[in-house]
Amino acid sequence: MLRRFVSAFAAAAVSVSVLCFGVSAEVSDVKIDCEKAKEAVNWGKSISVPAEQFELARITDKTQVVITFDIIDMGGETEMATSPVTLAIQADKDPENINANDNGGVWADIQPNTYDEMSATFYYTDLVKGYGSKDFTKVTYFYVVAPTKVKIKATKIYISDCNDTVPETTTTTEAPAETSAPEETTTPAETTTVAATSAAATTSQAESSSSSKVVLFAIIGVVCGVALAVAIIFVIVSKKSDKAFDTQTGKFVSKKKLK
Repeated sequence: MLRRFVSAFAAAAVSVSVLCFGVSAEVSDVKIDCEKAKEAVNWGKSISVPAEQFELARITDKTQVVITFDIIDMGGETEMATSPVTLAIQADKDPENINANDNGGVWADIQPNTYDEMSATFYYTDLVKGYGSKDFTKVTYFYVVAPTKVKIKATKIYISDCNDTVPETTTTTEAPAETSAPEETTTPAETTTVAATSAAATTSQAESSSSSKVVLFAIIGVVCGVALAVAIIFVIVSKKSDKAFDTQTGKFVSKKKLK
């Protein structure tokens, strides 16, 4: 009986959190085709991905971005001292970003966390650190860039653990400024009426205080339910994120299977 009660309570808490706060446990992996990619070298762009094709704001703190590529020409280099591929993020207007220029635009060139002769891997923390913010809603493009003499061509872009939709952002609207009404004078004849009104107001305040306590307890109950729901969602998401990219199959697979 107790287990049924806990299960029902958890389900209700999850429903409340989803309805009230837009929390979604639905994530998926995304593959971006690079058929239109070009050969690039010396800071050239191999491929451009606009926000209309993929909104970078869909990524989560579990996301990995894996870019696979072909090396066309080593450009006289005998070995790769640095990654032949970087990921560049562009926002036309993000004036609140710490990396914004005088016009409010942002250009962030991000080094991969790991790389080899076939792929480069970027983690969520790499993107946040390079871009200067966790808010990617204003990103207009991201690019696969070739920053060295090594000529490359992007072949695939894999992005793991993406929200199915861009999370909604909360907009705060300021209340209009209060205007003071002209003072009114009270005549002796109105003194009795004012006193009676004051007494009634005192009674009303007492009732309001009692109602506020009831509302406060109700809010505390909802918050506890939401906290439990968030914990459950965290466990679900954590289980899903235990993945690594397999370059042989071109898919994200369980890390246990790779051992």
